[in-house]
Amino acid sequence: MNISKLHSDARAALAGEPDPAILMDLVKQAQQLSDMVGWADGIIDRDGRVSEAFIELQAQARKQHETTGDENAAIFHDALGDLLAAIFRHDEDVMPSAKDADDSVDIDI
Repeated sequence: MNISKLHSDARAALAGEPDPAILMDLVKQAQQLSDMVGWADGIIDRDGRVSEAFIELQAQARKQHETTGDENAAIFHDALGDLLAAIFRHDEDVMPSAKDADDSVDIDI
């Protein structure tokens, strides 16, 4: 499983009425990817497209939960949030933002 495959499978699952077993499988896959992103050699979401795509999936899962009450959709929503957080942490570790750059100045207050 990779991030693109998870995204594709999730889009297909959320397009109609999701099968609870499929959603729980997607949850497991998202959790596995969350554990694995730290091993990536470079930036995963350099241009923000990954975040944008998965935030859209989260919105679809939230809508699915709100309209059907399906707890699996809520669990999947949260698993996607965990995956996005793991990607952000990894990318920040690989390439710290300007505010965390080594040339910043510390001020004691």
